[in-house]
Amino acid sequence: MNNSEIIKKTIIDLLEKIGFESAVDLDISDKKNITVNIQTNEAGFLIGQAGGNLHALQHLSRVLVNKKLGHPIHFIIDVNNYQKNRIELLKELASHTAEQVVNEKSSLFLQPMPPYERRIVHLALAGHPWVGTESIGQEPNRRIVIKPKTADIRE
Repeated sequence: MNNSEIIKKTIIDLLEKIGFESAVDLDISDKKNITVNIQTNEAGFLIGQAGGNLHALQHLSRVLVNKKLGHPIHFIIDVNNYQKNRIELLKELASHTAEQVVNEKSSLFLQPMPPYERRIVHLALAGHPWVGTESIGQEPNRRIVIKPKTADIRE
């Protein structure tokens, strides 16, 4: 059995044990970012509030797979394209907020978010010519501030 088959079988077995009916597909087009796509009518339970259950499922799945393989392997679990849609939403939020910062010439704070979501925002704005980003605060209330790089942006 290869790594992809072990990942898929482990997740199918785990979902069956916790009582979820679902279809599981793997996207292995990028070997460094294997994505496990779970399609289910019970997505809300698997995703949980702000993706909490999904992250727990991903962590548990990685522990089980890594134990079976004897070495760590990275993969991402997505349920009904939640992660994919969330990433797009965060990129749009970053872009719109950066535009607002440039127009208003003042810093704006985003709502608290988990580390992986903050990373998406930081990366989305990393090359922006007029704004910078910084994470501030303590978990679980850590948030991003998007601020002008200079006082004379687009004058």
